[in-house]
Amino acid sequence: MSTHTESLFSPAPLPVTAEQPVPLGMGFAQVALRKPLRQEFTYSIPEQFKGKVLPGMRVAVPFGSRREVGVVVEVSASSDIESKRVRKIAALLDDEPALDPGLLELTRWVAGYYACAWGEALGAVLPSSLKREKGVRRVLYISARKGVSDALRELEDKFPKQHRLLRTLLELEEPIELRDITRQLNMSQAPARSLERRELVHIEKVASSPDPLLASSRERSRPETLGSQQAAAVQAISARVNAGGYETFLLQGVTGSGKTEVYLRVIEAALEKDRGAIVLVPEIALTPQTVGWFRSRFGEVAVMHSRMTDAQRLDMWQRVRSGELRVVVGARSAIFAPVPNLGVIVVDEEHEPSFKQATSPRYSARDVAVVRAQQIGAICILGSATPSLETWHNARAGRYSQLILSERVGGGTLPRVEIVDMCQEKGSANGPPMFSRRLRRLLKERLEKKQQSILFLNRRGFAPVLWCPGCHETLQCQSCDVALTFHRRIGRAVCHSCCEEISPPSDCPACTRPGLKYLGLGAERVEEQLALLLPEARVARMDSDTMRRREDYEETLEAFGRGDLDVLVGTQMIAKGLDFPRVTLVGIVSADSALHLPDFRASERTFQLLAQVAGRAGRGQERGEIVVQTRNPSHPAIVRAASHDFEGFASAEENLREELGYPPHGRLIRAVFEDEDEQRVIEASEACAGFMREHTAPPDVLVLGPAPAAIAQVRGRHRHHILLKAPQITAGLRRARSILIRFSTEHQRPRLTIDVDPVSLL
Repeated sequence: MSTHTESLFSPAPLPVTAEQPVPLGMGFAQVALRKPLRQEFTYSIPEQFKGKVLPGMRVAVPFGSRREVGVVVEVSASSDIESKRVRKIAALLDDEPALDPGLLELTRWVAGYYACAWGEALGAVLPSSLKREKGVRRVLYISARKGVSDALRELEDKFPKQHRLLRTLLELEEPIELRDITRQLNMSQAPARSLERRELVHIEKVASSPDPLLASSRERSRPETLGSQQAAAVQAISARVNAGGYETFLLQGVTGSGKTEVYLRVIEAALEKDRGAIVLVPEIALTPQTVGWFRSRFGEVAVMHSRMTDAQRLDMWQRVRSGELRVVVGARSAIFAPVPNLGVIVVDEEHEPSFKQATSPRYSARDVAVVRAQQIGAICILGSATPSLETWHNARAGRYSQLILSERVGGGTLPRVEIVDMCQEKGSANGPPMFSRRLRRLLKERLEKKQQSILFLNRRGFAPVLWCPGCHETLQCQSCDVALTFHRRIGRAVCHSCCEEISPPSDCPACTRPGLKYLGLGAERVEEQLALLLPEARVARMDSDTMRRREDYEETLEAFGRGDLDVLVGTQMIAKGLDFPRVTLVGIVSADSALHLPDFRASERTFQLLAQVAGRAGRGQERGEIVVQTRNPSHPAIVRAASHDFEGFASAEENLREELGYPPHGRLIRAVFEDEDEQRVIEASEACAGFMREHTAPPDVLVLGPAPAAIAQVRGRHRHHILLKAPQITAGLRRARSILIRFSTEHQRPRLTIDVDPVSLL
């Protein structure tokens, strides 16, 4: 197995770095633009900028008929292009390089490895404000005007997007940032502007509001003593920090074992050496609780996450770059934070798929963390109770140093886990039961004892399927190859892919038979049934339908932490990062929702999710209990998760992957062809696959497909994919990757997406 740092394409060292003196005669600059063009562009340096232009600086340049902002990546005295054809740099936007040589080299590696343009990789580093000439945009907030609810009915049929936006704003009852709400509803700002012209909403520019995460008062006292395993881990990593140089550690600790305290102690050691730190957490775990722990130990820390405004992100970026803030806590993109003299990078819950970027550049923040640490001679810590098989394999192969925390802090024990076979539970005329007898009894007991419970179901809405008992068809999205999910609170059937919605038809669209059936469970339905089972319980639901604003997540968790809520119902956003001592019961309503997806990681994802959710219980003095409801009680992922047996699951799963040639015993590249014209997609994907087969040979590389993707249509675009599989990085795999890059460069249609090391095949 190759290490994470091994590249399909190894770029040569940068010709010029910002640390090198640039002769005054240097007259040309290579500029990377934030466009999907895998080349840099040559511009001449005007006389007034001679000797001032350095790699890492932002410049404004003419490009076609427009003016674009780019980053200088090289300067030289001469150019192979005729001087009369070279256009001049229009403006120099920085007095000094915005990016240091280390980040330039890192982004060059990202561009080479993940098959994107260097400018796109640089775009992942710079705050949005620095990608524009005019700088920071003022924040737009939108709110519904009073007394406009009657307009909903008029908009519903003719203007569905305006209807959806106005209804959501009326539900919120408070202003929300326009960028946030349009992104959540998957729409442009056009419906908002139309509602503004109708005088149904109010849009205003306001000064940037403070980030609520920075106001967290959650504290974590520094324990006087550590557990023996914690102390050994801190000693081993701190010794490497003090000695200097690169090393990656896998900190594998059961939930509640005190991994966070190890991070904090190691960062303390780095700060004593005048070195900074970056801590990456999954986006949804970036809570006031997490940030508060780091603030209580280090004072003010930099926080970077996707819901920050442009002004907030720019302010943080500048304070980090100046050295004012030495510790950065953030989500995926924080791996590119410009921390001077960076000494420690922590990737908490390293197995999380959210560390993989879904759009170009399609980088894995975990793997980039390892590469960045290696390039600058820093320490990288990958922490997880359930490591990814790739990381676990690298540790077993000796590429990473493995440290084990097998005991909970304070001598606490792991929760008892009980598997309930829902096939043995008696249903009713309305269908199978939602809660087993065991779970119902335990929920009532916890309520009587004034203890807290968590119910987990990784599905939004009320019912994921609307089914016709006559023709057995399901109600499908017209633009996507997915079933519509019924949301009872809004009375709409919603596509969770494109966000379009309709009123549920009374008759089947296929056979006109009346009476569609609502099948399956969603978090909204669980919340409703729980209210019937425990009418006196104080219940809150946490999913993307209820957590619209930045403050919603914080407010709900604060209420749960104070004991103002008895039961928290939610999707995967409650599965990790939460530490509430009063929680003694976790019910996993359906452990099977992701088990049979057409993806080779389905079992691994299920095991990880069950283990992480189970870890929310029993973190106080009383031992926790977990009830896992399933219709597959003998499945290895469920059985092993119930017995907290990661090693047993990982060993068996790795053996299966080895037989099939999947990671960690193989390398994958996925190519997805998309277009409104299905025939164009078929012809292009077949031609590309055939060409790759002609120029590669198994077992050097295996070309699988093309075939329709698991979700064969999204937003009206047909999707076919090709999977390249190789036992390791080979010349054939590099050659096939180059063919894909050439195809995407030469053909605008169909659109080709190249995903190196994909985390999902859906």
